[in-house]
Amino acid sequence: MSVRVLVLDPVHDDGMSLLHARPDIEVVHLPDPTPDTISPEMEKADILILRGRYLPEEDFERAGRLRLVSRHGVGCDNLDLPRLKERQIGVAVAADANAISVAEHAFALMLAGAKNLLVADRSVRGNNWAKRGAMDAFELSGRTVLVVGFGRIGRGFAERAAAFGMNILVHDPFLPANAVLASHVTRADDLDAALGEADVVSLHLPMSEANRDLFDAARFARMRPGALLVNTARGGIVNEHDLADALDRGRPGRYATDVLADEPPKTDNPLLGREDVILCPHSAAMTAEGVIRMATRSAQNVLDYLDGTLAPDMTVVEPTPFQGDAR
Repeated sequence: MSVRVLVLDPVHDDGMSLLHARPDIEVVHLPDPTPDTISPEMEKADILILRGRYLPEEDFERAGRLRLVSRHGVGCDNLDLPRLKERQIGVAVAADANAISVAEHAFALMLAGAKNLLVADRSVRGNNWAKRGAMDAFELSGRTVLVVGFGRIGRGFAERAAAFGMNILVHDPFLPANAVLASHVTRADDLDAALGEADVVSLHLPMSEANRDLFDAARFARMRPGALLVNTARGGIVNEHDLADALDRGRPGRYATDVLADEPPKTDNPLLGREDVILCPHSAAMTAEGVIRMATRSAQNVLDYLDGTLAPDMTVVEPTPFQGDAR
């Protein structure tokens, strides 16, 4: 009996071909789904490949056959993990797919913020060549960067920062006490104290209730005047209304982000009209290479689950073994 795999939204052909190559898999792909087309397919799906879309709880209530959600990405803030665990629905992520793309993007945001590139670009287009003498740019070499979250992406970002001669502080409460760090990396267990030492702060931690508004008015006040805050994690980790006030006070001096609390942002978002903010449309992972790796890894996780070989480092919620219609 075939396994029904529901794939929502566009997924690269390289990932789809892995699924189609398996004779025991029936693939249902909805590249441009609507709520009306998703709901009936959820009832019949054994496995779901999901990108960043939020599905209502009612869809999961209908999904009596569902055993695994394979995320086309890493973050799981669009999933209610405790409820999925209660329903015995496992969750796998493409943990190794976008680390390079996002680490490079974070580094690009750091460079753009340090050199004030958007202001420079606007100055040339606005016939303000004299602005070149008042760019308020700074070198990264010899500066201190605080990396908040030291998983695959945080480590990749730190390696690139080290190549630029930066001093690296790392804060990650989940970093084992006996973790061996490179000689150019210093552990910083006290986040608030480390903020006062950093010229740049780069966020690489998952979204959770514990991390919501982790950076608020109190944290901003602890930052160095003129410091640069980079965010390629999740928008809700930064309180954007507090940030707007903090930018007016110069702590931080600039914000460069790939993510926002509401995506796409509402028109009244206080960050939209600011020259000291660099904004990207949650595109860090969407490189040509990253898109392929996310597609192939999310598909491979499906195959590995069916074969009983799903890797623990790809698993967020442990799935029960697939037994066809046993449920």
